[in-house]
Amino acid sequence: MLTLHEYETKLLSYLKNVKSSTVEQVCESTGLSQDAVLWAIENLKAKEEVNVEIERGVELEISVEALGYENEFPEQALIKELKDKAKQLDGSIDGIALSWAKRNGWVEISKGMISITDKGRKALDYSAYAQSTALKIILSKARTSNDRKKAYLTDKEIASIGPAIKELEHRKLITEKPRVKIASISITPLGLEALSRETSDNSVGRLNREMIKSGSWKELRFRSYDVKEQVMSIYPARRHPMKEFIELVRRIWISQGFIETHGPVVESSFWNFDALFSPQDHPTRDMQDTFFLSNPEMLEVAEKDLLEQVAKMHKKGWKSWNYNTSSQPVLRTHTTSVSAHNIKDYGKGAQKYPIKLFSIGKVFRNESIDYKHLAELHQLDGIIIGKGLGVSNLKSTLEQFYARLGFKVKFKPSYFPFVEPGLEASYYDEEHGDWIELCGGGIIRKEITKALGTDMRVIAWGAGLDRLMFRYIGISSLSEMYKNDIGWLRRRRPIRL
Repeated sequence: MLTLHEYETKLLSYLKNVKSSTVEQVCESTGLSQDAVLWAIENLKAKEEVNVEIERGVELEISVEALGYENEFPEQALIKELKDKAKQLDGSIDGIALSWAKRNGWVEISKGMISITDKGRKALDYSAYAQSTALKIILSKARTSNDRKKAYLTDKEIASIGPAIKELEHRKLITEKPRVKIASISITPLGLEALSRETSDNSVGRLNREMIKSGSWKELRFRSYDVKEQVMSIYPARRHPMKEFIELVRRIWISQGFIETHGPVVESSFWNFDALFSPQDHPTRDMQDTFFLSNPEMLEVAEKDLLEQVAKMHKKGWKSWNYNTSSQPVLRTHTTSVSAHNIKDYGKGAQKYPIKLFSIGKVFRNESIDYKHLAELHQLDGIIIGKGLGVSNLKSTLEQFYARLGFKVKFKPSYFPFVEPGLEASYYDEEHGDWIELCGGGIIRKEITKALGTDMRVIAWGAGLDRLMFRYIGISSLSEMYKNDIGWLRRRRPIRL
C-alpha cells in the first residue's frame, strides 16, 4: 500500500480531532498553504478517505459606483429632497436619480414640476428599498474578505435578496459569476484506517534529499509499493489535436521528399487572386467569401515586370484589368497564394527538377458556419514543378498521402480557375451520410506559369485539413476542436506521429 503524502498526513491528523472543518481552518491550524490543502483534499477524496461537502454560490464583483451607494442611492437622495416640497424639473436633477425614481413610482411629473408620491414617501425608510438592503449585505460580505470589491454569497443568501440582485446587475453595479466552494471536510473510517497505518508503521515511504546527503537512508526500512493499487489519473501537457495532426501531415510530406515553405496571412489581391487567373469580377472576391482589410489600405506589387505580365494575362483572358483592384489587401482565402510565390521563385534557374514543395497554414473565408464549415480553417497546398508531369502523377501523389492517413479517396473532374484539367478528391463519411470534399487540384494553366516566368509543367493541389479530423480523432463537428473542453482534450485519443 502506498504511504500517505506529508500534506495528506497533516490534513487527516487535524480532521481526526475535529468533527468537520473548512479549508481556511485547516490552513490556519496546520500551517499548510491553500494549494497544498486543496491538493490533499482531492487525493484523499479520490481514495474515499475524506468526505467533502460542496456549497454552490456566486462571486459578486462590486463596481466603484456601487461603493459610493452604501449609504444612499441617487434616487433616495432625490425623494429626500422632495419630501417637503415639489421642485422645478430642470438640469440640476441627476439623470440616474430621476430615471430610477420614476421607474420605482416614487415621483410624478406635472406641468414641469417633479413631486414625491405616496409610494416614494414609504421608500424614505432606507431599509424599505430592496436594492439598498441587498447592497448592504453584499458590502458587508465584501468587508470580511481580502478584496473589498468582491463578495461571495451562497445560493441561499442570494435567494434571500432575490430580484434586487438582478436590479443591481442590470445597473452594472455588480457582476455575478457562479462559484463552487468547499463548505466542509471530514474524515471517513477509511481515512482513520490510513492514518492509523501511517502512524503505527515506522518504515519510510519516501526518499528525500536530506536522507541522501546524510547517508541515513542506509539504516532505514522503506515501505513497499503495490503496483496494482489504483492511482489518480495524471494529465501531462499535450499539444492541441489540430497541432498534432498538422505535425503528422508535415512529416508525411517531408518523408515523400517535399520541402516546406511559408507565406504571409495578409496578402494582396494580386497574389491571392490575380496571379492565379481568377477574374477581378469573379463572385469569390465579393464580401460574402473574402475578408477585405482597411489597414493597410494598399499592398502594391514591387515587381513591375511581373505585374505587367499578369495584367496582360487578364486582358487577354478576361478582357479587363484594374491595377487598384490588384492592390486590395485581404486575409488569404487559400494557401495557393503561397504556391503562386513558389512558382515564381522556383520555376526557373533550379539545378534539378522536379521540385516538390508544400505549405500548411490558416486561411479565412466568410462562410456560413455548420458542422463542416468555419470562418477559419487550415489548408495544405502542394506543387511539383518539372517536365512531363500529368494528372496521373497528381493522383498517385494524393493517393499515397491519403493512404498514409487511412483514407480511401474517390476522384472526379472539377473546375478551378487556375488549373486545367482539374479534379476533386472526396471520401464518404458514414456518420454524416455525406461525401466530404478533401482536396482540389490539377495542372496549373500555361497562362499562369508563363506570366510567373517559367516554361515548366506544374501540378498543384489544395486540401482542407480540418475536415480530416472527423474520422481521424472522432468528432462530429469542426467546432468541437475549438470549444476548449478540458475533459475532452485530456481524454481524447492521441495522434501517433
